Parts: sequence; C-alpha cells; structure tokens
Amino acid sequence: MDLQKFRSQFNAIQEEPAIDHSKILNSLFEQIDEVDFREEAGFTNEDQKLSKKHYLVTCIEKILETANLNNWGICRNHDFIYLYNGEYWSLLDNIEYQTFLGIAAEKMGVDRFDARLYTFREQLLKQFLAVANLPNPPQSDKVLVNLKNGTFEIDEGRLNLRKPDRNDFLTYQLPFCYDVSAKCPVFDYYLNTVLPEIEKQQILAEYLGYLFIKPSVLKLEKALLLYGKGANGKSVFFEIVSALLGGTENVSSYSLQNLTNENGYYRAMLANKLVNYASEINGKLEASIFKQLVSGEPVEARLPYGEPFTLINYAKLIFNCNELPKEVEQTTAYFRRFLIIPFDITIPEERQDKQIAQKIIRNELSGVFNWVLEGLKRLLHQKQFTRSEAVDNILERYMKESNSVILFLEEEGYRASQDEYVQLKDLYNNYKLFCYDGSYHPVSKRNFSERLRNVNIKSERKNYGMVVYVKKYFF
Repeated sequence: MDLQKFRSQFNAIQEEPAIDHSKILNSLFEQIDEVDFREEAGFTNEDQKLSKKHYLVTCIEKILETANLNNWGICRNHDFIYLYNGEYWSLLDNIEYQTFLGIAAEKMGVDRFDARLYTFREQLLKQFLAVANLPNPPQSDKVLVNLKNGTFEIDEGRLNLRKPDRNDFLTYQLPFCYDVSAKCPVFDYYLNTVLPEIEKQQILAEYLGYLFIKPSVLKLEKALLLYGKGANGKSVFFEIVSALLGGTENVSSYSLQNLTNENGYYRAMLANKLVNYASEINGKLEASIFKQLVSGEPVEARLPYGEPFTLINYAKLIFNCNELPKEVEQTTAYFRRFLIIPFDITIPEERQDKQIAQKIIRNELSGVFNWVLEGLKRLLHQKQFTRSEAVDNILERYMKESNSVILFLEEEGYRASQDEYVQLKDLYNNYKLFCYDGSYHPVSKRNFSERLRNVNIKSERKNYGMVVYVKKYFF
C-alpha cells in the first residue's frame, strides 16, 4: 500500500479520543434513576417483602441496561473488569468499580446503610461478575495491532488501517501513531553497534512482531532469551521495547520461577499483557508449566481469592540474562522452546551513550514499529524465525553445558564402546569429583544412568553390579 493511500486513510479515521474511566462512570451515574424495586420484583401484594437478592439483581441489571443503551462497553473476563473507552478495552480496578456500584445502588433507592456497607458492595461486585461475562471472541486469522490513530490489520498479506472495533476485544493501545514514512536512524545505529549480524536483528524484529500473533494464527513455541555479560546493549533494548509497547500497562516483568508457581497468581496477570519481559530466569521452575506458557497452550491460573480459570491468548516471554538457566530438564521439548540471541559485543565506557534509549523513545517509536512490522510480515510469510548459525550454535552449546553428565563424558574423554565397560559406581564417583572440581551440581545416580542412556551408552547388570559400556580415551 503506497504512502498517499495510507495518509488518506489517516484523514478518514476521526475516532474520538479514549475516554477516561472516571468520565464513563460519571456519565453512567448521571443517567441512573431511582428504581421501584417492588415493581421490578413483580410484587403487587403489600405483604410481600423484598430481600437482598432483589436489590442485588436489579441494581446490576439496571447498570448494564443503561450502559448498553449508551453503547458503553463494560464486562468481566477472567475476574478482570473492562471498560471500552472508545479505542480499546481498558482494565478497571475492581475496588474502584465496587465503590461505584455502591454509590449507584444508593442513587437507585437502596437504603444508604446497606449501599455503603462493605459486604453489600462486595456482593454487588460478585453479582456483576456472575452475569456480565464476556465470552472469548471467535478465532480469526487476522493479526491486529492497536495504535493511537487506528487498528492496523494484516489479513492474508493485505494491510489495512481502520477504526477501532470493540468486538476485537483488544485490551491495549500502543502509545504512538502509525506512520508509514517514519524512520529510526538512532535505533538503527544502536542495533548495528550492539548486534551487527543481520540475521540476529531480523529475529528480534520477528519476535516483537510475534507478540501480536495469536497461537491460532501461528504457533512457534519460543521464548526469547537475550544472553550476554557486561555492557552489551540488552538493557537499552528492554527500555525501548517497554516504551514501544506502552510500559507497565502492557508489559510485566515476573520471574520464570513465579510464573510457573503452582498457585497461578502471577500467570493470571499475563492475561492483560503483551509480553512478560524480565531480567531473571534462574531459579526453580515447573518445567511442564513453562512448556505450556511458551507454547501458548491453555493454562490454569487464578487471582487471590478468585476461582481458577483457563488462560488463553496471553503474554509471550522475553528474558535478559547474564547466565543461562542451569539444572534444567534434559529433553528436546524443553530446549527447543528457547530462542537465544547472543549479545557478544561489549561497548567500552567511552563509547556508551547513556541517553540513547531515551532519544529513541522520544523521537523514533513509530520508526521502530515499522521495523517490527517488517519482521511481523516476514514471520507470517516464512512461518518460522530466520535461521542464524550463531543462534543455532549457542543453543547447541547450552544443551551441552547445562548437562553436567555430557560435560563430564566429553572433558574426561569417555566414549561409548561396544565391548569395553566400567562399573557404574566407579564412573559415578568420578563424575561427582568432576562436578565438585567444576562447581556443578551432581545429579543422582539414577539420573546419571538415565542421561547415559539418552546419549546411547549401554548399561548392563553383571553378577558384581551394574556396568556401563564406555572407554576412556587420553588426549
């Protein structure tokens, strides 16, 4: 699509700016009238008495009815409450909304001592959560990105900028306008300095584009790791990406250990984010949940004091790390979920521009987005991330270095043998000494035997114990 056509589209999109929560709630409050609760309950006999349920049900019905008459979107999804502000569905604080419900109930005619009672307000919120649920939008092959001047839509290669649509149920808006002609020379200089390999740059752009792609459209099952020690530009990239995506409103920074915790509290927060971008990846993690999260599969989560729910279409994962995770699950399914980009260049102190991230954020976000957009289109076309020899090599090295048994075999010169063998207990004792000298955490004897089998080293039980078919070579 050419520049003139896009500019004409911009002029045609005259959407009202997003409305603050307070203005929507104030407008809703102004249109609420006093209610005849006996009439709403269908009571004609004076002896019939209203109970709490009549007030709770009627109040919520009247609020939803008034909102619908004015085309104000208000709903619940996974115990989160959303308001449609004219441009996107924004998250509404539960306590703020609970307070509004109490004030609105009092205006409808609920006794003020009831309407102001915290338990009554809690019950109003629970009643709303029970009846105002928004079902998940139907699956679509379109890729949507919500910006200040409209929703960018990619459908089978066709590009279109259109007005926001509440039926898309987009819960974010990027903090800049789409500009087809925008450039980012300072960002280009930064990227060429810290990551000169074009293939690595392309993978970064593709992964940021991947953040906007639902698993139903393209499922690549990768977590992005930016790996390297020292002053190598990783933190600058984090600042730029965070600003590009709208800051903490759309970016979380939970550790992998917290995200895979069995209570599910941190996972629940991924429902409202585009990415979880954190600087910590080490620590104990639940491998099965990690693999689910990276794969974008439905995963169980819950809020404190809330009911468990199934999380879908949630944030993808990026981590900055100086060291790669150790003592991890030694399976292909685990390792293939990592997309590791090595940042190998250390920038000397005298060449560091401490303000470069802010320069890019102030002036070049629209241009950086065009770079991301190219990656997004390339990813949709290729159906996979760009291949990089450096990326392949770092993953292969990580697989070896994270497995102390493999390291032991290679560094001590052991190779699989058809006829020569050693006793398992002796080999295991040598392995433990190797781990002690190298500050590795030794695995159990049973795990040690299993990892030997995984690399096709045979074992056999003799009358004097287990033996392992290996031969030691001296170099």
